[in-house]
Amino acid sequence: MNLLAHLLLAENSDTSFAGQILGDEVKGRLDARFPPAIRRGIRLHRAIDTFSDAHAGHQRLRRLFEPPLRRYAGILVDIGLDRALTRQWQAFHPLPLSVFAAHAQQQAIAEWPRAAPFDAARLQRLADVLAGYSQPAGIQRALDSVAGRLRRDNPVASAWPALAARAEAFDEELAPIMHTLQAVVSARADSA
Repeated sequence: MNLLAHLLLAENSDTSFAGQILGDEVKGRLDARFPPAIRRGIRLHRAIDTFSDAHAGHQRLRRLFEPPLRRYAGILVDIGLDRALTRQWQAFHPLPLSVFAAHAQQQAIAEWPRAAPFDAARLQRLADVLAGYSQPAGIQRALDSVAGRLRRDNPVASAWPALAARAEAFDEELAPIMHTLQAVVSARADSA
């Protein structure tokens, strides 16, 4: 799952928004440089990724992409699922996406730890990024960002047409994947 789904699941489980964002940034073993709430959010982010990637629906969506995009299908599926989530937002959250996005930005900045690999100032446009998943330009920004972070030349920045062509498949797979992930975060919240 990509950023929007992670933050929605953080809210559902009452875990750290900052930890969910840092889950993609912090690698390896977690230590005391982060407060316990942040570590818990990072661990939950990792669990969400593990369960999402193993979900049959996620695997079906990855198989829809042909080379050269297939190599990056996991990334594309995560972004495509966030796009589908914006289209079905009302089924998963009672407030409008723009309100949730503003809340997520405020919460992440408030929780942001000093030991993070980048400053909280980078989160000043988080609400725009989250709400932007509902528009082709926002998805293109996400694709450009991912493509720029990858170490080798890649076709990710040119993947928007492939994502748009598979929108119906993403819409069909979203609810089963999200329901599984909601059960995962609920079980982890109950055991914490």
